[in-house]
Amino acid sequence: MQLVRFALAAGNAPRIGIHVDGFVHDVTDRYPTITSFVAAHPDGWTAADVQRGNSHRLEDVELLPPIDDASTLWLVGANYRKHADEAGLSVPRTPVFFDKPASALVAHGKPIELPPISQEMDYEGELAVVLGRRARRVTREEARHCVCGYTIVNDVTARDLQWVELGKNRIVDWFSSKSLDASTPVGPWIAPASAAGDPHALHLQTTLNGEVMQDSDTSLMVFKVWDLIEYASARVTLQPGDVISTGTPYGVGGFRKIFLKPGDRLRIEIEGVGVLENDVRNG
Repeated sequence: MQLVRFALAAGNAPRIGIHVDGFVHDVTDRYPTITSFVAAHPDGWTAADVQRGNSHRLEDVELLPPIDDASTLWLVGANYRKHADEAGLSVPRTPVFFDKPASALVAHGKPIELPPISQEMDYEGELAVVLGRRARRVTREEARHCVCGYTIVNDVTARDLQWVELGKNRIVDWFSSKSLDASTPVGPWIAPASAAGDPHALHLQTTLNGEVMQDSDTSLMVFKVWDLIEYASARVTLQPGDVISTGTPYGVGGFRKIFLKPGDRLRIEIEGVGVLENDVRNG
């Protein structure tokens, strides 16, 4: 019962559907956006919740990133201790947030584009949570009732654009390293919260051309999902349909000098959520 955003043909307007057993059931007439659907099903959804419309085989539709253009994809840096170690960073005392524009996002099955300005593009497999309720200054306990589902994000990063010198300080250039066009896969869909269960007990595995690169568990997050929502909602109002990607575990390529190249294939699988696959090409 996964929620999908799709098009009937390339370039067509986005539609909303429910994927069940290889078929996408169109619910656009009732829910024209991801936001409208999750706001109506803030605790997740089951077969009994959804009236099915026209049906299409999954292979006959074009999947789109499962986030509306007007929603925000928030991401979190250095949220796994061992990843912070491999990056030569200290674990932050508070969560480190940044966001990405809609132009950076690509769907499951679509190519990641390597830009001419970077020679060191790197993958980062991540669990992402989808907000079903508006969250403004919520507590950690209240945050538990704000998540309706989960998806997968590949937070592809340009390592050679990641750092800049500012006076005597070395700081992260989030814009240049994280916002590049068609660089960040999201999807393939949103799994309802009940399908994944405990978001802090999920196996996450990333493979590059069939070789396992990341093999970890979401229990290793420094800041748990509820901590992240509490922290973010104290600063900005989170809306239904917004997505928070919770950081990547150990095993990224860049700190081993393994960078993406044309023809590569990335596969990220998260238990209870799904599989996100993308090829790599020059942009």
